[in-house]
Amino acid sequence: MLFLFAPFSLLAICNACTKYIDMYGAFVSETVEVNGRSTLYYELYISNPTSDSVLIASLDVLGRKDNDTLLSLSGAELINRLGKLRADKIVCDNLILPRDTTVIYIELSSTGLRGTKLTHHLRYTMNSKTDSLLFDIKDVTISVPDLDAALLGNPLDGGPWIAIYEPSWNRGHRRVFYTANGVARIPGRYAIDFMLLDSLGRFAEGNKNEITSYFGYDANVLAVADGIVVALRNDFFESPTLSDHPKYPPKEATGNYICLKISENRYVFYEHLKPRTIAVKVGQQVKKGQVIARVGFTGQTTGPHLHLHVANSPSPLGSEGLPFTFEKFKLLGHYIDFNTFGNERWIADANSYTVYANERPAPNAVIQF
Repeated sequence: MLFLFAPFSLLAICNACTKYIDMYGAFVSETVEVNGRSTLYYELYISNPTSDSVLIASLDVLGRKDNDTLLSLSGAELINRLGKLRADKIVCDNLILPRDTTVIYIELSSTGLRGTKLTHHLRYTMNSKTDSLLFDIKDVTISVPDLDAALLGNPLDGGPWIAIYEPSWNRGHRRVFYTANGVARIPGRYAIDFMLLDSLGRFAEGNKNEITSYFGYDANVLAVADGIVVALRNDFFESPTLSDHPKYPPKEATGNYICLKISENRYVFYEHLKPRTIAVKVGQQVKKGQVIARVGFTGQTTGPHLHLHVANSPSPLGSEGLPFTFEKFKLLGHYIDFNTFGNERWIADANSYTVYANERPAPNAVIQF
């Protein structure tokens, strides 16, 4: 669901000129439950139309209750949250060039986020000034919708499946903008990539260059809800090896895909599907649990897996990503250090083997449907 609100700005004064430095947000989704806590991803845009560079010093996100601080960013932690709308303009520091825009990626996990208002306080300096005077932008407020996230059935059977995502990854789905019709959006804001593991935590056996060595390859893909197929693509071929896989441009990132409309302004995308396994057609009504395709290796991907996300329109790259939960899954553990993924078994903890209902798996959780 799309929630727009008008940009707020505050007058910032420098010696040479009087200009506006703008901080605003353009899209805010509903929250989603992760480990019993409300979780929200959104972006703030910092626009610098001046002829001077701007150095961001800090950002505070304040909640409604007693103006409590939910997130405070500065130094390296702030820099790690910064990005650009274009992938070829990734920033490595807190400098905003003249007439440029920087994005701050916000991820909150707290109680009581749903239906609340969040206030933001940004501090920055003008690069040409020698007195290090801090300027402020205060009271930039967003409203969090008081709505439930999309509730899905299982997209795959059994397990163990690893739910691959991590919002801090620079090139993870959560931080990848696509521009369609002149508007930059993040369709994969809440996307999850699923890979099947064995009991040792391996995702493949034998020659890992061959896609048939992957445990999840050719697994059945299921409809997560009753719905209607509104779009699909089934013309990508599949390389039998990873080394021969073509390099696809962003517009062909999805590979073979299905888009399933499950309610008003909620569309489920299944991507990288195996050729000649899509068992539905556009306009077809499907039932939850129905086999609609199989896991494959098509489009912009480094290995066989199922990409799943929910968005607010049927355009694969021209939509905004929405949160979703699953009706039920069993937690088996986590990969705390993702560098061990594929080489070591996941880490079990006190919550392992807990059955979760109406929640989203935590980043890099290993689950059983």
